[in-house]
Order: sequence, then structure tokens, then C-alpha cells
Amino acid sequence: MTIDLFQRLSYKLARTSFVVVVVLGVLVASLQVYLDFRTQYREILSNVDEISRVSRTSAQRAVFLLDESLAEQVVQGLAEYRFLSHIAIFDDQNQLMAQYRQNVNPSQTLWLTRLLVGEKETFDYSLVSNGDLVVGTLSLELNKDRALNPFYHRAWRVLLTGTARNIGIALVLVMVYHFLLTRPLVNLATRFAALDHAQVPVRDIAHLRKHEHDELGYIVNSANRLLSNFNEKHAELQHQQQQLSLILDASPNQVFAVDFDGNMLFFNQAFKRYFGTDNIDNYYALLESCNIKESSQIRSLIQRVCKKQSPVFNRQQHFSGIHNESHVMQMSLVPFVSEHVTRVIVVLNNITELVEAEERVEYLAYCDTLTGLANRNKILEQLQEDIHRCKSSNTYGALLLIDLNDFKRINDTMGHSLGDELLLRLSQRMAMRVREPETLARLGGDEFILSMPEIGSNLEQVRLRAEHVAERFLQTINQPVTLANQDFAVQATVGIALYPVNDSTVESLLSQADTALNEAKRRAHGSLQVFEPKMAAEVNRLLQLESDIRSSYQEHRFTFHLQPLIDLHARSLVGAEALIRWNHPMRGVVSPYEFIGFLENSEMINPVGMQLLDDVCQFIRSHKEQGRFPPEMRIAVNISERQIYDADFVGKCLSVLQKYKLPGSCLEFEITEGAALHNLDEVVDKMRKLQNEGITFALDDFGTGYSSLSYLKRLPVNKVKIDKSFIDDITIDPQDAAMVASIIAIARNMNLLIVAEGVETDAQAQWLSQYDDILIQGYLFDKPLQPEVFSQNYLPKPPAY
Repeated sequence: MTIDLFQRLSYKLARTSFVVVVVLGVLVASLQVYLDFRTQYREILSNVDEISRVSRTSAQRAVFLLDESLAEQVVQGLAEYRFLSHIAIFDDQNQLMAQYRQNVNPSQTLWLTRLLVGEKETFDYSLVSNGDLVVGTLSLELNKDRALNPFYHRAWRVLLTGTARNIGIALVLVMVYHFLLTRPLVNLATRFAALDHAQVPVRDIAHLRKHEHDELGYIVNSANRLLSNFNEKHAELQHQQQQLSLILDASPNQVFAVDFDGNMLFFNQAFKRYFGTDNIDNYYALLESCNIKESSQIRSLIQRVCKKQSPVFNRQQHFSGIHNESHVMQMSLVPFVSEHVTRVIVVLNNITELVEAEERVEYLAYCDTLTGLANRNKILEQLQEDIHRCKSSNTYGALLLIDLNDFKRINDTMGHSLGDELLLRLSQRMAMRVREPETLARLGGDEFILSMPEIGSNLEQVRLRAEHVAERFLQTINQPVTLANQDFAVQATVGIALYPVNDSTVESLLSQADTALNEAKRRAHGSLQVFEPKMAAEVNRLLQLESDIRSSYQEHRFTFHLQPLIDLHARSLVGAEALIRWNHPMRGVVSPYEFIGFLENSEMINPVGMQLLDDVCQFIRSHKEQGRFPPEMRIAVNISERQIYDADFVGKCLSVLQKYKLPGSCLEFEITEGAALHNLDEVVDKMRKLQNEGITFALDDFGTGYSSLSYLKRLPVNKVKIDKSFIDDITIDPQDAAMVASIIAIARNMNLLIVAEGVETDAQAQWLSQYDDILIQGYLFDKPLQPEVFSQNYLPKPPAY
């Protein structure tokens, strides 16, 4: 290492020492000279006084005697003193008696003398006689420069010798500094400069010889401790860097850092895998080379973060074009300052699958998975928007509720997969007739709904337009569909509601359309019906019916009657069926035909059904305690579709049995084919769990459904009940008789008990008696009875003690 002379410590120390020594020497010498000067000046003045005193007697005599010759001698005697430039004697009349004046040439020290004490000074001494009488004056003029001349010579010698001495001392100090300090420091600096920081760990610095224990040794020890700490921290940093690299490379997210111009600082393996290259210098150039369409947008975002130094978190950014694919990235940008330059750490998380999943969830939330049409959630929101649109534009729209007639029969007989395919074909046909801004949706099952906003400015025009569209849809649906080499012709019914009318809401529109649909189904000659205000009475009746059912459930006004089940040949009681009855507080006993259908399709069927089951079990418990309930007897309870599909149906039933400490053998549950076949596996599982507790099952209204024998074989039922509609004409209609005979044959082949419902005449009983083990139920033997009457007429009397 080479250091310029003027930058070396030796030079700086020598310069400083020289200046200090010289200045101090000059100051000390100057002080000494000044003190000598004051002493010398006092001595000169004292000499002048002494000279005047010695010469004053002779001068007094010469003045007194007026002896000019003597006065001249006195003056010549005083002239020997070279520093007196003028000597004069005056008599008492101030007349000059004698004088002497020396010529004085200016010297080099005259300016200094003038500066210090002035050039000349005159001293007048009075010449006094013995009687203190002044007889004359002696005047002496002092040439101070000549008087101080010896002092000046002596002072210059002092200054010169002092300066020379001080310079010598400074030079000695320079040499001392050089050998004791500067040269060791240069050697030590050379050793520091020789350290190779690229070779880690860095080796320790060797001590200078003879300086192990002085300040230089302390510096070396401190530097070595610093190097040791540096080596340790460097090792830790390398370890942390390796761990960070492992973490970054193990991360599935792209992590990299760029500056304002897009120059890369670092990137992880995920980044390299995504772009498929190691040669990455500039991120912006890389985006453009990969034909990413959003490259300029990404560049602007990064540069904006660099300028504002404000982070951006969890921004969704599309990357379109790379690998001919499109990706959605969750981008986070965090600025940081390094070497006075703002840079940005970028984290990219590929959330394409998550976004697609969210879109899929949204699709499932608003689209029907089978047909791809809007589902119930979507159409409800769309209807709200369409109503608002019509109100804003002072126009009218129409809502079409489309129901596929008898579609359940196809599902049950041909299988659900074929039924789904048929639904898909029909929905595709209907979708082709939909125009903007109309919305077609699958409401559920075999029901579809079409909303047509802003189709007219008056209700009559909208009505005609809606009826025309409905007819076109019916024609489209009625066209045969070929599936599995078989043609299917599906009929449909349409209910139409117009909006907005009288502050229409989505709920009221759906209710009106449903009312119109039911009205169309009741009309044998019609397939479409527009809602009329008079139909609102029916809607209000249903709303009132629902309200009455809720309040009657809370007031426990639902009861049951028991209709006996008779062995036809033995004419003995084998069981009973519990039939629900409603004792309305205002209307009295309500006919079952008025509320059972509505109740079974409402949410109240579950609580009402469980309440009925609880009452039946309470009746059984009471009569068992009285010893009046035969061990082999069962009471049948009807179970609706909603009940059996209740998630906790089995648990609730068993809880009621446990509540009254009853065995399952005292109960039988009656279910319909439709209730069982919608989700066969679930129903079979629940039936078997209840059968394990002793409860048996009867298939009610057998023959009116459309289930196949394969489904019937899978149902673990113990009994089938032939519907009353077949029993009514078995004596007069050969087809009904053949149908009943077939049902009996099927049941016997499957080892099932047989019950004939609705037996009202002896002729019907006589016809059925040709078969063994037939159980009958109907008005021929008895109508449904109140529990008290039934127990009095059919149950054994309590034992007498």
C-alpha cells in the first residue's frame, strides 16, 4: 500500500510538531526579549541620570562662573557617550553656553525603536547653586535606537539560536514519530490491506514485532476479534442464506426481486420452472419474450410501487399467453431500499385452480348441474332484478312456470339416468327459444321457470305475448324425444303470472304462477293458464291453511282415529290404522281431503307427524298398562315423504318408543311408493334400522304408483295395501279384478301380507274371500273411530280382580 507523502502521519506529525515547537520557541524567546528590553531600557534611563548627576557639579560651576571654556569641557566630556545625540548647557537667562550635536544615521532597527519607546527623548536638569538658586540648565537628548543597539544584537542571537534549537527538536520528533509510530502503522495498514475478504474465513492479522502489548497490539487484537466475529456471522449468514434458498426453492410460489427497470436481483426455482429458463436478466424483457399480454400492465404496477414505496398485497393478476395458457396469479409486491435504490420483492401464487373452483362453486350456486340452466337461487335474484327493471321503465313482464306432466312415471319406470337425459334434451330445446333479456331456469325436479321482462306497455299486450310464448314452449316440449331407441312424448302445463302488479314481489309472483299452474292442471281441456285476481282467494286459503296448521299444532288440535284391520276369514281384529284428524277451533272437524295433501307437502308435516306418533304411542302405553293391548297387535302410522327423508327420522322414532318404554313390535309404518323411490338407498337403510327394533313396514296405495318390480324387491316391506280405487269395481270391471289378482299374486310370490283397502260391500268381501290370508279394511266392518270408542269396541276388557 502506498500513501502520499503529504498524507502520511509522519509528515502531519512533523508539520504539527514543527509549527508548535517554532511558535512556542518564538513566543518564549519573544517574552524573554521583551523582558530583557524592559530591563535594558530601565538601565539606559538610569545611566542617563547617573551621567547627569556626575556632570552636574562641573556644569553648575561653569554656569555660575560664566566660564564658557569650562562649559565646553563639560560638553566634550559628555560627548563620549555615543547614545547622547545632543548636549547643551544654558545659563540662568537660558543663553546657550556650550553644546554638542552628533550626526545619527538611521539604522534597520529604528522602526522597532520608534514602535517600542520612540526615537529620541530630551532630559533637562536644573543647575542649582548652594543657596538652591537655579543658575542654569543641562539638556541631554537621548538617542534611544543607538542606546538599544547592543540589546538588539543580543536579542537577534537569542531568537536565531532558539529557532535553530526548535527546528532541531522538531526534526528529532519527526524521526521518533516515524520509527515509533508511523512506520509500524504503515506496516499494520499494509497487513490490513492484504486481507482477502473473498476468502472466508479471513485469517487473523499477525502482531508487529515489539508491539504485542502496546496500543498497536491492542488494535491488532481488536481487529482479530472483529475478524473472528465476522467469520462467525458470515458462516451464520451463509447458513441462513442456504436455508432461505431451500425455503424459497421449496415454495410453490414464485418469489423474485426486481428494480425499477426490471433488472433481476434473485429468483427461486418456482419462477425458473414457470418460465422454463435460467437465463433471466430483465423481468420486463422476459414477459415480452413470453408474449404475456399483460406485460405492460405488470411493468406499470411494479414501477408504481417503486415510486410510491407503498406495498400491494393479494392483487389478482392474469398472465395470458405463456405456454398458450392463461393463469391467474395472486400478486404481492413489497418495496425495499438497498444501496439507496428502491427495489421490489414480488410473490406470485398461482391461484388458477382456486379461481376456477370458486367459479365452479358460483356456477353450482347459480346454475343447474344437469341442464346448465339457471337454478332456483339465480332465478329468484333475476326475478327481483326484472321486477325492478319493469318498474323503472313503466313496462310489464311475465313469469311462466312450466311443469312436465307425469314425468315421475318415466323416471320410475325407465330409470333416473334416462329421465335425466330426457330432461337435458327438453331443456336444450327450451333454451333455444329464449332471447335476451329473458331468463330460463330449472326450478327443481321437472319444473322450469321463464322470466320475460319488459315485453309490453300494457297488461293485455303482455298477456297475449306471454300466452303466445307459452304455446310455443308447449309445442316444443310436446315433440317426441328419441332415447334408447324409444320415442317419448312429454306433455306440459304452464302457469303464467304478470308483473309488476300491485307491488309484486318474487314470493307473490311464484305463488301466483303456481296457483295458475294448479288451475291449468285442474282444467281438463287446458295446458296453460294466466293468473287471475280471483285465484288469489285460493292462495289466501292456502296461506290461511298453513297458519291454522301451525297454530293447531301448537295447541295440540291434531288427533287420530283408529280404523280396524280385520282378518277376512277369521273376522277378527289383527291391527288398526291411525288416521290423522283435525279439530279446528272455529270450523270444527276439518275433512282430511282439505288439509292432508297440503300438510304432506309443507314443512309442518315433520312436527305434526311426530306429534301424532307420540299420541299413538301414548295410547298404546296406556292400554298396555291396563292389559288391554294384545301382544300381536300393531297400529299402523302413515309416514310421508318429507318425514322419511328427515335426517334424524330414525332417531326421533326410537326416542318416542324409549319415552313410553314400548317395543317396536307394536308399530307399523305405512309408506307410499313415491316416498320410497326418490332415494332408494337412503330409505332402505332407515327402514332396516327401524325393522331391527321390531317395526314393520307396509307399502300403501300399491298399484297406483309406477315403480318397477326390481325396486319393489329392494324395499324391505312386510305388507302391501291394495288401493281402494282397484277394490271399488272388482265385482263389475274385469280389468280391475285382473289387476287385483295380479297384485295378490306378486305379493304372495314375495311373501308379503296383503291388505285390501276401502272394502264397503259384501260382494267385494265375497270376491276377496277366494284368496287365503287376506286382510281387509273399510266401511263394511267399521269406519275410523275415536281412540276411546275403538278401545271400547275392539280391545279386550280390563281384567277383573
